[in-house]
Amino acid sequence: MRKILPDLCLLAAMPLLVYSVHRVFLETPIERQMGTAFKIFFFHVPMGWLCMLMAVICGVAAGVQLRRRSAVAGAVALAAAELGFVTGLGVLLTGPIWGSATWGTPWTGDARQVTTALLWLVIAAYLLLRHYGPRSSDRLAAALAIFGAVNVPIIYYAVKLWKTMHPSTGVVASLPPEMWATFWPGLIALALCTLALFGLRTRQLVLADELDAAWVRLDDNL
Repeated sequence: MRKILPDLCLLAAMPLLVYSVHRVFLETPIERQMGTAFKIFFFHVPMGWLCMLMAVICGVAAGVQLRRRSAVAGAVALAAAELGFVTGLGVLLTGPIWGSATWGTPWTGDARQVTTALLWLVIAAYLLLRHYGPRSSDRLAAALAIFGAVNVPIIYYAVKLWKTMHPSTGVVASLPPEMWATFWPGLIALALCTLALFGLRTRQLVLADELDAAWVRLDDNL
């Protein structure tokens, strides 16, 4: 069951994605103040949530890897970072488009924008260390992952801690019923895709480590 679960998630996500895109562009009414640009919300917010989720998973797994020298934890951390990098890039691309249409500028430099960009840079640095750094960089990589996880609640509460132009954290709960019915299918579809890719990538990394270990044992026996 564990092996086919990612496939099942992808199969479930496909019709949901089609349905979500259909609702966003053809059935969801245009928001009065922001106009058509508000439709980016239905992609921007789910990717932001998923990026933060992956950052937290990466930080926790990196801490476990550092403490227990667990190859599985290392694979989980790396897979989460890669998915966090992709979803974070989506956030940083859709955010300026939305901001340019509603605020008149793609970048205001407010707290949420800065902390989100910082998280993405931290994830990028972690990936560079994991893929290209020497073995002695494990501690630094883990420290970066943990710092990224700590930064997640700061991103979430930035609109409350500082004066920002971003909507408040309660905007999803305040959506009218027709927008609420559009938001959740899109979120679930993107979450299923992300979790499926996360599971597949983790399994791939674990198998790669096992294959490397098998080659080492073979060389030792020859």
